Amino acid sequence: MSEANYDISSHKWAETLHEFLELAGKAVRDFNYERALSYLTTMEEVWEQKGLPTYSPELRCDLYNEKGKVLARLGRIPEAIAEYQKLLTFCQEQNLSDRKVEIFLEIGQLLIKTGEMDSALGYVHRALSGYRRQKNPMGLCRSLRNLGVIYFELGEFDDAEAACEEAIEIAQGEGLGLLYADIYNNLGTVKNVRGDWKGALECYIRAQAVYDKEGEIRKSAYALNNIGITLLEQDRSDNAREYFLSALKTAAAVKDESLCLILNINLTDLWTRTGDYAEAEKYNRSALTYLETNNLRNSQLAEARKQAGKIACSRGNHAAALGHFDEALKISRNLGLQYIEAEIMFERGNLYLMTEAHMEALASLESAYRLYNQFKAAGRLKKTEGLIGSVEELYLKVFEAMADKVDRKDPYTKGHSDRVANLSLCLAQNLGLPDPVIKTIVAGALLHDLGKLDIPDEILNKKGRLTKEEFDEVKNHPDYGVRLLAGINLPWEVIPLIRHHHEHYDGTGYPSGLSGELIPTGARVVCVADVFDALTSERPYRDAFSAEKAIQVMCEEMAGTFDPAILDNFIALIKSGRVDDIVNRHTDRDEMYKIWAQCRVKTEEAVAS
Repeated sequence: MSEANYDISSHKWAETLHEFLELAGKAVRDFNYERALSYLTTMEEVWEQKGLPTYSPELRCDLYNEKGKVLARLGRIPEAIAEYQKLLTFCQEQNLSDRKVEIFLEIGQLLIKTGEMDSALGYVHRALSGYRRQKNPMGLCRSLRNLGVIYFELGEFDDAEAACEEAIEIAQGEGLGLLYADIYNNLGTVKNVRGDWKGALECYIRAQAVYDKEGEIRKSAYALNNIGITLLEQDRSDNAREYFLSALKTAAAVKDESLCLILNINLTDLWTRTGDYAEAEKYNRSALTYLETNNLRNSQLAEARKQAGKIACSRGNHAAALGHFDEALKISRNLGLQYIEAEIMFERGNLYLMTEAHMEALASLESAYRLYNQFKAAGRLKKTEGLIGSVEELYLKVFEAMADKVDRKDPYTKGHSDRVANLSLCLAQNLGLPDPVIKTIVAGALLHDLGKLDIPDEILNKKGRLTKEEFDEVKNHPDYGVRLLAGINLPWEVIPLIRHHHEHYDGTGYPSGLSGELIPTGARVVCVADVFDALTSERPYRDAFSAEKAIQVMCEEMAGTFDPAILDNFIALIKSGRVDDIVNRHTDRDEMYKIWAQCRVKTEEAVAS
């Protein structure tokens, strides 16, 4: 080809490439992303097969950029990332440093969708630094917005809110209306998970007003979805369903696969909460099919797997439910999604409870409790206290199931443990002990005689005096109780209380012969309550003592057994009459729940204040 001919044909080919790009842009505006991708793919093939020159770096950048955006809209995230990586390489070769900043942000946004939060954080920070250097307010807002999304996914809610607020301030000052709305939408999500539903709705409604004004129907659908989430959290299922279905209709019309996925997950949650598991399964299947087809292992897959587990659990398919929960757990742990991990552990603990796998239930619930409590301790989640309360309720169900076994073996022990827990609670509060210590003492008191499950019936229910050998066997029950809880990390340090509640202050107790302050405080409290209740309860071999007689015996015949300060405090409590309704009373079926409710009073008052 002559030089002159090359120039002419080259010029024509450049026009052709621009036409392909324009046709792709029109298809995007019509929400026909498959057609747009076809134009862009043809454009690239022609460019490469004809061996055409670069023409202009901007044209090549526009090709990769548009192709990446279209692939992202189609939900083909890994391919979109690959396209932006090609663009990044091209920009490095052409020394287009300013353009690289935008690519860092695009790749970071896509990595968020794949759940690769560490990598996403790196790219978004590079974009943020670049935009600060360029003094680009729009870029800064977009980077901060995505930074907030990453922090949100990682459960760093304070950091997420701070990023949103900084971005809102910039957007407001620069008159960036749509970005201002986008960031308010994100801020609403943070407020929603914190339980600030009024604040969340205000954010979403403010964002939607801007979207409607600007004719942004796709973004308006995202706001509708978020309003639905908030209404669902308030148990307003009918209202939430209307918003979800309206948003889904728009998402389907504009062919936004990512929003369709989100809405399928949210509608699964809605139908699961309302008990319509057939509808829940329909939407859950759609979500899982999309996620697996696109090979996405992100927070949405973890959530969809968790929901599949709940659906299977409702149908009694416990093995399938456990499989879904375990897969969801693996994903959340790999991606560092601790808040979702906590929810999965909670659901798995509930499943184990249903199947009477009590020890496994305790292990799962302990993990959930630890994670939820971690969020609360960092001041990140007002809603967490309620979730922790739910976990505690499940612990109590496990305790109740264990107590039922003890009750069937020795009817005296169940009522005894309830009364000891109640007395220990009153004594611990009277001593002014901190709330976490009080909960530990009550939990230990409820389980302190668990080891009697391993004591032979003929010894446990013997009416006469025990032989030395028989008493030696009874003395093993603290260690038997510890053995039954081996490998389980309860949220309360109950093991020392179970093991040492028969230690004596003068060192003559068992099993370790501890003395004085070496005996855990909780064990010294439970010891006082345990002995007092044993003396004031009717046994097969003797009548119950009065409270006055029991105190006399404890002070005169057993003085070396107790911590003097704790015993004095207990005596004052008895004389005040504040525990009269506990002494030797028949306990109700739900006694331990009533006791625990008293443990939580101070915590709830503190949260409310």
